[in-house]
Amino acid sequence: MGLFQRKECVLCGGKVGLLIRYKLVNGDYICGDCREKMPNYTKGIEDFTVDEVKDLISLKEENDRRFENEFVTSRRFDFDNKHPMMAVDDEHGEFAILKDKKPDIFKFDEILNFYVDLHTKLLSTEETKKTSAFMDVVKYMTSKDFGSRYPDLPRCGLGYKITGMYFQINLGKNPYHAEEIRLDMLPNWSNSTDQLEKAYRCANDMYQCIKEYKG
Repeated sequence: MGLFQRKECVLCGGKVGLLIRYKLVNGDYICGDCREKMPNYTKGIEDFTVDEVKDLISLKEENDRRFENEFVTSRRFDFDNKHPMMAVDDEHGEFAILKDKKPDIFKFDEILNFYVDLHTKLLSTEETKKTSAFMDVVKYMTSKDFGSRYPDLPRCGLGYKITGMYFQINLGKNPYHAEEIRLDMLPNWSNSTDQLEKAYRCANDMYQCIKEYKG
C-alpha cells in the first residue's frame, strides 16, 4: 500500500505523482513545478538537500532577473528562427543558452573546454549504390570546399553518414550547476545539405566566439 501512496512536495506541499517527482538526498520529494524553478543545467537533484534546493531556486530567480534587466545581447547564434542556441553579452563576458524559456547565464571564464561531437555511421552497401539526393549530401559533406570553410569542426569521413551533431561545453566544478552543456545542433534533422549547412554554420560561429575568449 505504501508503495503507491501519494507523497507531498517538501517545498510547496502539493501532491507528487509516481512519474513526475524528484527525490532529494534525504528521501524527500519535490514536484515538477518546483523543479522548473531551479536552474536548467543542474547536477543530479538526488544529491541536494531541501535547503540547497531553496538556494538554487533563489539563484535562478536572480539569474532570470539579470537576464531580463542586465544581460545585453551583443551577438546571438541560432540554428533557425525556431531553434535559438546561444546569446552573448560581450560587455559582461557572459553567454546564455537560449533553447530554454528562461535561459541560464554562464561566464566564459567558467569554460574548461568545448568541442563539436559529430556522430557518424558507416554507409551500408545499399546506401553506397544510391544515386539519389542522399549520396549528393555525402559527397557535399566530404568535399574539400566544405571542409575548408569549417577547419575547426570535425568532418564526416568518406564512406560514412552523419547521424548526430552536438556542441558540448565543459564547465568548471560548481556546487550547484552541471559540469557540461550539450546542445543538439540538428534539432530539425533531415538528410539534406541545407540542414547540415545550418548546423555547421551555427556550431562554427559558436566555436569561434568561445575561441576568442579562451584563446
